[in-house]
Amino acid sequence: MQTLTSFSLNDYPEDTNFFIDSNVFIYFLLKHKSYSPTIKSFFNDIEKGQIKGYVNHTVVSESYFNYIRIRICERYTITPKEFNIYMKTNPDALREIDLSVVEDIFSLPNLYFLNIENIKNIGSAIYEYSLLPNDATHVASCIEHGLTNIVTNDKDFERVNFLKVWKP
Repeated sequence: MQTLTSFSLNDYPEDTNFFIDSNVFIYFLLKHKSYSPTIKSFFNDIEKGQIKGYVNHTVVSESYFNYIRIRICERYTITPKEFNIYMKTNPDALREIDLSVVEDIFSLPNLYFLNIENIKNIGSAIYEYSLLPNDATHVASCIEHGLTNIVTNDKDFERVNFLKVWKP
């Protein structure tokens, strides 16, 4: 299996289409010290239409889930391992998390939502690239929509021979 090297998100060309992984949204939403400035600039270029961003519903779900999990763990001083149990017994805690920032970032102009028509592409990506289902869903989205660039900090995508991996 061919592995490609990754590229710096600081060096992307204009007029490029990018699939964006959920970790990029989480870094932005949590104002990650190292990655946030680069990602903010990237999202500004999407907003201005210099580049286009693409996500699928799995990215949206992962972003909401991880943002909620991190905020609940911070607020109630629990560990990520305790999160599921805590939420089963305290579901109203969800109402205390401001989700408007998540909604705002997914409302960016020039950020498009993709559907998958051929579900078999997910299974193929699992086996061909040794990916777990969510990552395989991202690859299937890229296959179906002709995307060859992905913004992520997940090294697993470096195993996907047709993707150029851009790291924040």
